Amino acid sequence: MEIQIDTRDFDRVLRPLAGMAGEVDKAIRAALKRTGANMGTNIARQIKEHSFLKSGDIRQALSKPLLTGTAGSLRVEERVASRQLALDRFRLVPRRVTARKRMRSIHWPRAGYQIGPGEPVRYPDGGNGLSKAFVTRLNGRLFLMQRRGRTLERMFGYSVQYFAAFDATSAFVMRAARTMFEQRLRHEVQHRLEKLK
Repeated sequence: MEIQIDTRDFDRVLRPLAGMAGEVDKAIRAALKRTGANMGTNIARQIKEHSFLKSGDIRQALSKPLLTGTAGSLRVEERVASRQLALDRFRLVPRRVTARKRMRSIHWPRAGYQIGPGEPVRYPDGGNGLSKAFVTRLNGRLFLMQRRGRTLERMFGYSVQYFAAFDATSAFVMRAARTMFEQRLRHEVQHRLEKLK
């Protein structure tokens, strides 16, 4: 996710530093750095709000803000990237073992997962040599699994960036970033004017 800044949109904020190109560039860069850090925080909050992912999974997927461009047109980029996560990292339905001993697997209760609030519960039914999904406990933890012949396979699906691409997430983050940038730019301009006194 990135925000691109055209400094002409902020001429009125930068006007007090007119004729001091070096100070203008420093002010813009400092404001963008703070905006980038704030973007990362907002992305993480929005993903947390729209998914049942744990904060640790989200934090690991976020890069440090990357500032690029020239003085006239700078941009700050926050990358969100992860591998596909195990589906049992979301909310299991039901949150208990469904693979019952002394019961044929066709009679086991349905097992599924829900990726976030308001999202439907999905029940993988198998096919292509895979059994329907079931929940089992291994080393004290619950896992969503399928069976392929005699082999157990853990189920994987969504990545963290899937949630970052939600329209609600990107729209919120972009609005907040532009507001934050203008506030920080005002602060940086004022800070530099005070240093010049």
